[in-house]
Amino acid sequence: MVIKHINSNVDVKNKAVLHFGELFVVILPYLKKPVSAEYISKQIKIKPSKIRAVLNKLFNHNLIEYKRSFDDDTGKYTYIWTLNHKKLERFLKEYEFDVASEKTAVSDSDELPFVCSDCREHYSFDAATDCAFKCYRCGGRIDANE
Repeated sequence: MVIKHINSNVDVKNKAVLHFGELFVVILPYLKKPVSAEYISKQIKIKPSKIRAVLNKLFNHNLIEYKRSFDDDTGKYTYIWTLNHKKLERFLKEYEFDVASEKTAVSDSDELPFVCSDCREHYSFDAATDCAFKCYRCGGRIDANE
């Protein structure tokens, strides 16, 4: 459910990428069930440290939990990560609500100082800086509206 929601909504996907990195979208399907970073790493052929970086960002937002166990054979800890689907869904829905209310406020305003050069979407200064002057819809450059 959450995976389909992220892939179908451009604004939500951009927020997820902004917070967790582009690799998050690749990792997310593997988080349907408890999994280790090493397993994901083998599946997508990316270093485990990069996978763990994304998992740690999710952990910092309290969206994922882990269980740690010590492996006597290797002498290392193994971490099994479990995504909290309800918290992630709530996190994304809150953002979706923020985007909808911001767009309503933006459309009510007569003068919006910034516009996407490609799709002509209008932005307030705060909205333009939040997305680093790159359009959420099409990825085009946001310039001053003249």
